[in-house]
Amino acid sequence: MKKTFSTLIFGLFVFAAMAQEQALYSHYQVFPHLINPGVTGFDNSYIFLANARSSWTGFPGSPTTYTFMYNGPIGDKLGLGGSILSEKIGAQNVTRLQGSYSFRFQVQRARIGLGLTTEFLRRRVSGDVLNNPIVDPNDGVLEGSVDGQRLFTSSFGAHLLFDERVFASLVLPTAIRARLDEIPLDDPRTESGSGIQYYIFQLGAIVDVPSQNFKLVPSIAIRNVRDVPFQFDLNLQGRFLEDKLIAGLTYRPNTGGSMAFLLGTHYKQFNLFYTYDVSFGPFQQYNSGSHEFSVAYAFERRKSRVPLEKTDLYEQNQ
Repeated sequence: MKKTFSTLIFGLFVFAAMAQEQALYSHYQVFPHLINPGVTGFDNSYIFLANARSSWTGFPGSPTTYTFMYNGPIGDKLGLGGSILSEKIGAQNVTRLQGSYSFRFQVQRARIGLGLTTEFLRRRVSGDVLNNPIVDPNDGVLEGSVDGQRLFTSSFGAHLLFDERVFASLVLPTAIRARLDEIPLDDPRTESGSGIQYYIFQLGAIVDVPSQNFKLVPSIAIRNVRDVPFQFDLNLQGRFLEDKLIAGLTYRPNTGGSMAFLLGTHYKQFNLFYTYDVSFGPFQQYNSGSHEFSVAYAFERRKSRVPLEKTDLYEQNQ
């Protein structure tokens, strides 16, 4: 019975995961560059980031994602970044090449960044799936997916930091979407067009307690992403010993409920973070949770005609 269940779920990975186009991260709290192009170069620091995520560890065909990213300023107003992502979900392999661009400026006590990304996505299903007895080898959609689906997408993002204490972000993922292949698909949502109905919104504050040498960072995030269940995150971070130790907790009351535990540290220009996700739903008994690792090297831009204050994430690098 368990073998049959695993086979069916594996088959669902092949078909249901084909529509997912937006990578999901838990570390967007500490590295917003992962999801928001408006943060590109925002902190006036150059950052090289490597992220690895393994979801539903121990379950056959579970998703694994690897992301490598560069992000930094150009002059006093512009930002430029790039990333490459490799993802495997069951029999499906996804490759993304992305460039991000931003314009940043200051209005009184508010710093604002506006950005966009351009992305090429290639999604391909392994030819071995045609030998699986639960699929139809003559399915035109499946045959086309074995050859590879290609998409061009563009996302928009905005980030605001007011008085170095309150922050807000809005991302419109895959707001522009164009197919570059001729794979026959029955679902009209998969055709080219606008994706303005999808969004990621975050609001939070940085509460400094200098007498105790720590900060609290409460925030909320709402994610309505294409072909991914709606998510509402309640986040709380504690930053201790001048950000040498960071611990966080995320609770998601929707989709059966889940919780994520964050632990991170800084050493000179190096940043290291780990998150463990666990679900409260019945599927948790078939896996050992999700794991996410991030390691980054960040250093400050030396010369700036208009000095920009650092956000808390990179203060320790000064």
